[in-house]
Amino acid sequence: MTATLIISTLRDKRLEVADVIERLERQADQHRADLAHLEGTMRLFDPNVEPETVQSTPPRRRNDWFRPGECRRRIHDVPRDAARPMTTREIVEDVMAAKKLPDDDARTRELIHKTVLGSLNRATDTIERVETAGSVAWRVI
Repeated sequence: MTATLIISTLRDKRLEVADVIERLERQADQHRADLAHLEGTMRLFDPNVEPETVQSTPPRRRNDWFRPGECRRRIHDVPRDAARPMTTREIVEDVMAAKKLPDDDARTRELIHKTVLGSLNRATDTIERVETAGSVAWRVI
């Protein structure tokens, strides 16, 4: 490779990176303007509000086992065909079997259990929590 070809390639890459930086700076300027408008609107409704003190919530971390919405679909499929309400443990076992996840790893089982239980608790409009013989079970409404 000759030096001129190397310089030409590096120059092209530099232009590309500079364009990306310029585009990101324009986006940051637009976001700053949007933020100023939001803060102004907040002050219209409450002149004493201090927008700088509002704490942001960290983004929800997705797990590696389910795509968005998949866990909820699976927890609906499992008890739908059951003759009786199912316990959380039974639902977890069926979901893990359907996903072909290893059932010998206690940590994975615990995390899947938490994920499934969270989905069950959020699905109050379609899944009902019932008490059976002193334990909690779930059934599709």
